[in-house]
Amino acid sequence: MIIFIIFIILALILFIYNIYHNKLLLLNIKLKTIEEKIKSTLIKRKELLKDSENIIKDIIKTDKTIYDGIEKINESSIDMIKLDRALLIYINEFYLIKDKYKQLNENEDFKTMYFKINETEDKLNAYKEYYNNVCGNYNKLIKSFPTVILTIIKRRKEKEFFDKKSTSDSDYKDFKY
Repeated sequence: MIIFIIFIILALILFIYNIYHNKLLLLNIKLKTIEEKIKSTLIKRKELLKDSENIIKDIIKTDKTIYDGIEKINESSIDMIKLDRALLIYINEFYLIKDKYKQLNENEDFKTMYFKINETEDKLNAYKEYYNNVCGNYNKLIKSFPTVILTIIKRRKEKEFFDKKSTSDSDYKDFKY
């Protein structure tokens, strides 16, 4: 009878372990998937900016480099957060040029490019929000019982939010879950 009770307890422990292990795996898969979507959208954004440079040069009739250094950004060697920050400089430059040269707003090619760049902005905002939600769920799960035991055994670490905010720091002005 004692062996049967021990067997039931072990089976229950394995069952619970399996449930929480699968939850962690699912959240990890979601994080990896959304990271890939963010990075591919950022790469598309970089290509759109490079394409916009030719359109801008043709419209304002200049040979001057518009996005100095954009070619040096190697998207395969940096993480998505650094890539996002690097491209933000050029996105801001794009909007400044758009506001400075009114004739750009009258050109159909530029309007199309502007729409495509804004579309990447909308996608990125949605992807970042989803990433942060999944990241928050992951961080909650690894800190809760009984998953905290798995966290210790598997040496899992808390994931940083997209904007590098952490739930463990002392900055209470950033968001916490």
